[in-house]
Amino acid sequence: MTAPWFVPAGERPEGRVRLYAFPNAGGGPASLTGLAAAFPPEVEVWAVNLPGRQARLAEPPRDDLDGLVDDLARDLLATARPPYALFGYCSGALLAYLVCRRLTELSASAGPPPDPGPPPDPGRAAPGSPPDPGWPGSGSRAALVPVQAAERPPLPERLLVGSFAAPDVALLLRRLPSLPSWLFWEQLIELGGVPAEVAEREVLRPILEPALRADFGMLAGYRHVPAPPLPVPVTVLYGARDRSVSRGGLLGWRRQSVHRPSLRELDASHWLAEEAPDRLAAAIIEEIGCVWATA
Repeated sequence: MTAPWFVPAGERPEGRVRLYAFPNAGGGPASLTGLAAAFPPEVEVWAVNLPGRQARLAEPPRDDLDGLVDDLARDLLATARPPYALFGYCSGALLAYLVCRRLTELSASAGPPPDPGPPPDPGRAAPGSPPDPGWPGSGSRAALVPVQAAERPPLPERLLVGSFAAPDVALLLRRLPSLPSWLFWEQLIELGGVPAEVAEREVLRPILEPALRADFGMLAGYRHVPAPPLPVPVTVLYGARDRSVSRGGLLGWRRQSVHRPSLRELDASHWLAEEAPDRLAAAIIEEIGCVWATA
């Protein structure tokens, strides 16, 4: 049986809006447990469940970014319950952005329902033939509206990105995945590429390293391809003490949406979910609050 691509981070039977969360490199659903707990019952957090970590530790991690994006987008199209939003955290912001872009492409390819054309003229029907049941005048009240094609798949109400620069200007660690283990961890910790609690637990490094290498490998191989701005509003969340992302990198998200981005500064460093889960959840709630108010 294939493991699900997204899993709920706690049961929320009263949830009215879903927030699909993409954690930082090497992270899994458990990485966002503290953040998920900070939301009110109306918000149901679902986390991406990638292979090679936590519940899917026995599976090899994915290293094909394009294929992964396609799998996640198609799963969301099949299972997402609108209204919903996407939240990408740290390097997970790039994955969330690419999934949002793929969702937009898939939705556009569905196209609008076809024009059914003019109704047939009942006066021209062959003698003795029954009236067309699909149009008014047929005598069937259930068929007053012609059959339409499937509705266009729903897009997320908002894309929220945390602690990550716009994809066309983001500084990616292209050499990191190829370094030997000792140097990989030295560089990763020096650059602040993992939360402090992960950096301090050396005993877990052999378990965490395959997923981290795979995730940073996908990042290293990313080459931005210009595309039309998303029709989805974007919120950029960042820490006031984060020195890894420039102001220009944050403002660059305005090129990725037809809507003016919303920038939200939090009292934290790079690791918003670890240092300030309550403030991060509150900011996200404000950004998507109008969604569940009308859900």
